Amino acid sequence: MPLPPEEEVDWSEVAADAFDGSDGFDGSPERVRRTVVDDVREHLGRYLSPASPADLDVLALWAAHTHLARESYTSPRILVTSPMPGSGKTTVLEHLERLVPYAVTMASVSSSALIPRLIAARDAGTTTLLIDEAEKALSPNRPGIEDVLGVLNSGYKVGGSRPVLIPSKEDGWVAQSLPTFAPVAMAGNAPDLPEDTMQRTITVTMFPAAEGQVEESDWELIEPSVRDLGESLAGWADTIREDVRTTRPEVPQGCTGRIKERWLPLKRVAVFAGGRWPEAVDAMIRHNLEDIASDREEGLSNMSIHVHLLRDLHDVFKEAGADFLTTDQIVGELIDRHPERWGAGSPFGRPLNAQRHGRMLVKNYGIRSGKDTEDRRGYYRALFVPAWRSIGLSDGSR
Repeated sequence: MPLPPEEEVDWSEVAADAFDGSDGFDGSPERVRRTVVDDVREHLGRYLSPASPADLDVLALWAAHTHLARESYTSPRILVTSPMPGSGKTTVLEHLERLVPYAVTMASVSSSALIPRLIAARDAGTTTLLIDEAEKALSPNRPGIEDVLGVLNSGYKVGGSRPVLIPSKEDGWVAQSLPTFAPVAMAGNAPDLPEDTMQRTITVTMFPAAEGQVEESDWELIEPSVRDLGESLAGWADTIREDVRTTRPEVPQGCTGRIKERWLPLKRVAVFAGGRWPEAVDAMIRHNLEDIASDREEGLSNMSIHVHLLRDLHDVFKEAGADFLTTDQIVGELIDRHPERWGAGSPFGRPLNAQRHGRMLVKNYGIRSGKDTEDRRGYYRALFVPAWRSIGLSDGSR
């Protein structure tokens, strides 16, 4: 399917507004062109009222990525949430349903076997799951919800699978490994999702629209045009499919691990959408990293205690500027810096001591204490470097 024609653009205005010159952009028309991703973004902006314009960017890029999910290797989950009802969360899913491939919309997930069976039913192509009323469908109080979330978590990466019992005429039931990989968008009023699911998720927040702010989604009238837009998106994806598979664009520093797995698929699409899109994704990544750092500083993060320990040790070594610290020095610094986590008021009910500190490091990271040239027991900074790098931190030196 041919691409939409390029629009008339005031290139001097584009150069001034969208680029700061740091990437060598010379303002020429060849460097910027309109693609169907821009059309999707414009369409969504007519009918949806998110908290931020960046949320419309996320939705447009995510809709495009669903057509290229296998080429992107990972597929971030989208959570459409709101602090209040009537904000258009279901409307978001309705529009996505017409823009993404093989959409399956559900307001409940009856069993963990349902999703793999739906995905396996497609002999070709990628099924896209749209889960409405996620606060109910994925409630932690629902029996068997751990298995359902396990399926959703395993399916965010190509090759994910799950053993499922399949009816058999001969033996009654037989176990079969079925695929779980699928793009997933969830909508709900602040659903209580576990941390490992949220680590795979980009959140879009919706607010109720003011009178006249957005157009009504009258599907009797707009259905054909939105379906056509989805087909144009699919056609555009086909023209770049192989290039997307072999392209791994750079992302801002600190975007590693699960964070990178969330954002890299959108950055890949953004590169081929051109124009402002690559920088828009980088800006969202930097904002996400700042939010994570802020949450950690304010104690709002849900990261596990052993990851907190690793991060806190990084700060201790960096501040000390030392290659070796004794165990007593480390434990004392941890308690002084974060008494809510390591002092008498910690969840453990008592201050951190050398024994518990050592057990946590050995159990979670295989890091053991040693002695320096003065026969003092402690830890060398170099022992932590591989673990720090695995979560996007530096080597801990000043």
